[in-house]
Amino acid sequence: MNTIFCRILACFLVCCFVNASVLTAMPFRALAAEITVYTAAEPELLPLYSKAFQAKNPDITIKWIRDSAGPILARLVAENGARKADAIFALSLTAVLSLQHLGMFSQYSLPDGAITPTMRNPEKTWVASNAWGASLCVNTSELEKRKLPLPQSWKDLTRPEYAGQIVMPSPVSSGTALLSINGWLQSQPEEAAWGYMESLHKNIKMYVHSGCKPCQMAAQGEVPIGIASDTCARVLIERGAPITLVTPSEGVGWDMEVAALVDKHPASKKSDGEAISAPQGSSEMAASRILDFAASEPVAQIAVQHAYIPARTDAQTEQTRLRQKSFLPIDFKKAAASRDAIIAEWRKRFEQK
Repeated sequence: MNTIFCRILACFLVCCFVNASVLTAMPFRALAAEITVYTAAEPELLPLYSKAFQAKNPDITIKWIRDSAGPILARLVAENGARKADAIFALSLTAVLSLQHLGMFSQYSLPDGAITPTMRNPEKTWVASNAWGASLCVNTSELEKRKLPLPQSWKDLTRPEYAGQIVMPSPVSSGTALLSINGWLQSQPEEAAWGYMESLHKNIKMYVHSGCKPCQMAAQGEVPIGIASDTCARVLIERGAPITLVTPSEGVGWDMEVAALVDKHPASKKSDGEAISAPQGSSEMAASRILDFAASEPVAQIAVQHAYIPARTDAQTEQTRLRQKSFLPIDFKKAAASRDAIIAEWRKRFEQK
């Protein structure tokens, strides 16, 4: 009898332990979430970002919605009455600042202090993962075939021998195009900048949707020169494309790729505006990890490997510091405030091509 009783008691205790383990695990399962993240990151980088994020956050699945900056921005504005994104990632700072008046983003205090101070918002509504600037993707083989000299400056691109030899992205859709235009507009008198763009326009074969498309077209030999960025060229050069990068001697416009939390409950904001260290609720907590991720070492290393300037000070290299010396002074608040006006003026002058 004692033996039977002991066996029954042992079975009872095992069952209790199993049930307790299940109950204990339930809250952790409840934290598992799928979050929707709008991004303008280049397509080849998304698998790298996904793998790095999943390694640290196996309980969270990201549903990426990817497009160029212009369409992503338009989507966020259209959905403002019923916000669908949980976060944005790798969207240009100029685009993000143009949404500030809508109260689109939640405040969040990042624990990591390694981010360059100018690459995180003092109001705690965004953090940059990297910066990138304009460049010329030049197919040296095509230049030789067409007996064209290697351009060294923005001014060179207006020379008559380059007529029909240049492709540029449209600022209507591309943040890379807009940063180039902001560089021209903020480094000289406005009329002189528009005058330069008029001269450049005469040599443009076409304007394209994507910021990296001009570099891809140059790599394929469709044109010898694409106005894009050095970040677009890295993969193409590694694949053996006859591309060389030229940083125009006058300096280049630039921007930052930033992450932010979409405030899906604006009516419940704290009245004192105090930033929270972690949003309450499982979906908000899951989405907040995107900002932690944007500021992380793995993202900084991806930046360095793909010719971006990392936001983390401890990931800077001699090459990234040298690249930053070509960046023109840019007032990002001014660029954001004038974004719609710049695009409207550009469309009036140039969209017919």
